[in-house]
Amino acid sequence: MRCMCFLALMAWTAGFSPGSEVLASELPGSEPMQRPNILLIVADDLGYADIGAYGGEINTPNLDQLAEEGARFTSFYTQASCSPTRSILLTGVDNHRNGLGTMAEDRLPHQHDLPGYVGYLNQQVVTVAQLLKDGGYHTYISGKWHLGIAKAQRPANRGFEKSYVLLHGGGNHFNDNGNNSKRRKVSYASNGKLVQRPSNVYSSDLFTDKLLAFLKADNKRAEKKPFFAYLAFTAPHFPLQAPVDLIQKYISGYASGWDKIRAQRFQGMKNVGLIENDQTLPPRLNSVPAWDSLGEPAQKLEAKKMAVYAAMVDSLDANIGRVIDHLKTTGQYENTIILFLSDNGADPYDRSHRQIYRDFFSDGYVNTLENMGNANSYFFNGTAWAQVASVYQKDYKFLLSQGGIHAPLIMRYPGQLDKGGDKVAFASVYDITPTLLEFAGVAHPGKRYQGRVVSPLQGRSMLNYLYDRHTSVYTDKEPIAFELFGHGAVFMGDYKALKIRPPQGDDQWRLYNLRKDPGELQDLAGQKPELLVLLKQYFSDYMTANHIISEPDGVTAYPEVPRYTGGGT
Repeated sequence: MRCMCFLALMAWTAGFSPGSEVLASELPGSEPMQRPNILLIVADDLGYADIGAYGGEINTPNLDQLAEEGARFTSFYTQASCSPTRSILLTGVDNHRNGLGTMAEDRLPHQHDLPGYVGYLNQQVVTVAQLLKDGGYHTYISGKWHLGIAKAQRPANRGFEKSYVLLHGGGNHFNDNGNNSKRRKVSYASNGKLVQRPSNVYSSDLFTDKLLAFLKADNKRAEKKPFFAYLAFTAPHFPLQAPVDLIQKYISGYASGWDKIRAQRFQGMKNVGLIENDQTLPPRLNSVPAWDSLGEPAQKLEAKKMAVYAAMVDSLDANIGRVIDHLKTTGQYENTIILFLSDNGADPYDRSHRQIYRDFFSDGYVNTLENMGNANSYFFNGTAWAQVASVYQKDYKFLLSQGGIHAPLIMRYPGQLDKGGDKVAFASVYDITPTLLEFAGVAHPGKRYQGRVVSPLQGRSMLNYLYDRHTSVYTDKEPIAFELFGHGAVFMGDYKALKIRPPQGDDQWRLYNLRKDPGELQDLAGQKPELLVLLKQYFSDYMTANHIISEPDGVTAYPEVPRYTGGGT
């Protein structure tokens, strides 16, 4: 059995072979296509059901239209938190190999000095931006980087020709204020050099402005090349802040509360064909009270929180519309691959009772109901609204349960215009870089790049699946694994083995059939013990192959989410 697992591991880590696939320029018609532009858009902590195409009530017409024109993925997976996902996204290599075995902010003493846990993108990987640049593409990034602070670690030194980025994992959406008293200010860099961020410009507007400036300058060049543009929003990551006019648009929309909104989203997911009509909504989390049990002040506060969150998503969508308008105006839309995804599930943690946040609030933040959403307010969405974002799925960000890693992915690509449709086969963030390279006709170097040893791709190109030449990306016998914060998950066919360590779980492996039980409610470990043994052995092999350490008992970066205590300060 161990041999079988190891062979599966070797097949998986071999990944994409450029010579084995048909290039995008040869698909799907008889005439060769121009090399496509690529626009990769990432939302920060967006929940699975937050946008209209996935059953949500927030106004997202641009994303919904992209889903209509392209493909909506229903079985796409990320890592369980920001920078580990982004590190895989840009390299096609496991986060423990590329240096993001954990987030830089969450490194614990036992992880220090370990090469897989340095907290920045290491030199043992080469980015998709670098390879596309080498292959004749202009390469741009605007938005959140979160893959290294030092000069050598910035996008300008990892393949991006032009860059404007927030180097840290998050901060104020209107200025350069930081996250808490440990980081009162955050850093921005333009083309590798630290710069002062303009004040009173909303984050989604700022990042879109910068990317559009790159693209407009590109249009004026005499030398025409395709582009790779990475637009990495910080919305809707905390703190909850948004333009006032957009908050007002949603101010009355959430007065009915989280129980009714969650039920409405559940029905919305049925209406758009994401779940079966006979599926039932799992109960509310034990840590979340019934909406009707709250007093009026708490209800108003919670409704306002969600109104601000919705405004953040609305603004994100509107800015995506600005980029689409530019592509259409310049005649580039029909030859641009557009991908949109969230980096993980919704964030459940209300950190307002932690001392480093309370100390930070004393710097002039006014966390009143009336001021909520403004630049000098600082709120979190909390567990109840995170469950609304996950709807029927278990848990949320930081955990490898469905609510933490089952993410929306919309992909619009040449040859698929106006077709629409769902892509239901398993795919993951590992597969994005291989897919983009094949679309561009650019090969990955394998194990060596410019004289240094690098990790080969661990994902697989989805191109043949996208053009319906194959019925899946992986066979039902190929396992794919994830590990983060000591939690583990292995997917194979319809099945998922899952281990959640304390304090959120009991460190025991469970087995689910996601096709029949997408909410992870029915543990099949007792019914299919041989399958669980196989997946557990594969996970052990995966740990060894990717130099992953076991987390000590009682040590965790994320404690259990506390029970609701009234919505914050």
